[in-house]
Amino acid sequence: MISKIYIDGVRSLSGFEQEFGPGITVVHGPNGCGKTSILESVHLLAQGFSFRARDLKEMIARNGDELILRAVFDDAGRETKRAIRVGRRSTDVRENGESLKSPTAFFGNIPAVVMQPSDIELLRGAPEVRRRWLDEILCYRSQTNAAVLKRYRRVLQQRNQWLRQYKREGFATGGDELLAVLTEQLVDLGAKLWAARIELSKEISPIITGYYRKLSGGVDEIACAYKSSILKELDALDGAEFLDDSELDKAAMAADKGSLYIASESGESEDGSVDENALREAYRRKLAGLEFAEKIQGITLSGPHKDDLGVCIGDSEMRTCGSQGQCRCAAVAMRFAAVDVATRYLSKPILLLDDIFAELDVNRRDAVATLIREKACQVIIATPQLEELPFTAEAEIKVGSRR
Repeated sequence: MISKIYIDGVRSLSGFEQEFGPGITVVHGPNGCGKTSILESVHLLAQGFSFRARDLKEMIARNGDELILRAVFDDAGRETKRAIRVGRRSTDVRENGESLKSPTAFFGNIPAVVMQPSDIELLRGAPEVRRRWLDEILCYRSQTNAAVLKRYRRVLQQRNQWLRQYKREGFATGGDELLAVLTEQLVDLGAKLWAARIELSKEISPIITGYYRKLSGGVDEIACAYKSSILKELDALDGAEFLDDSELDKAAMAADKGSLYIASESGESEDGSVDENALREAYRRKLAGLEFAEKIQGITLSGPHKDDLGVCIGDSEMRTCGSQGQCRCAAVAMRFAAVDVATRYLSKPILLLDDIFAELDVNRRDAVATLIREKACQVIIATPQLEELPFTAEAEIKVGSRR
């Protein structure tokens, strides 16, 4: 849990200092006074990145030159102190007095899960939104996954740079030999990432389905399916079939509500895991067939960076057919699934709720409140109206008027 925070120069907040206890803390005040910035600061210090800003400089107050964040986290009496200073030209990061390269070094020790109204984009948004969510909780499972993901992105960037140069100039530094090396590295890392995502999806799909059932009162059901753009069919997996849009509804409802692909037993290893060697060989063949097109277009056309997580309701994909209420309910279910993964592999996360109850009907508010209490996490809620909350909090923090 977080026990203390200091925030200075973050958007509208200046010289803000607060202690937190266990249980539920409500941060309330008028719109624009900095409630969400408090949650954002906690998230940054815990996870190492902001859930609002791509560049941390965006968090600096409009007329300011830098922001300063400090926090103390408590894990069963063991304290961890973290500090970040973000200036216009430099960033300093420290943990227990030791300098770190960047805030991302924080990730993987103190998980935090945020719920916010914009989470509806988990259902309505582009595949990139769902991949980002999937990869975040993928890294909760192991540091190995985090390392593979980081290396895959780096090799993908290098390969795309080579392809862009070839498209622009008709040749590229290192020639086809370098492209072959980068392709082989991408194939190896892509197979590892692909297998890890599929295993994660197999774990979380029934969890999401279960939470949605509780939140919707059992009125309707959802199912999740991992959708790969790499190949539709993998002969090397003995008939494993990855899903496209037209087949998603049928396949997702098959194989017991939440299976990720259809495969015979011989398509998996003895322990039920995906065969990385089969994935590696299939991906290698796919990229070989795309090489000419990639040189023309200047970009890597296939790989885990093109995948998606499909969510179906009834016989339709929620991305196009789900109502506002259904999509919000599914998004909350996905966030609670992230809480469960973090709890299983790391520790109970800090749960950050940014004015989510105003978007839910009475029954769903009560269901969310029940689940929050069951998780027994430290919870920080931002809301402009205390009367919107379906429970009584252990502590309240009132934030002043907008400056």
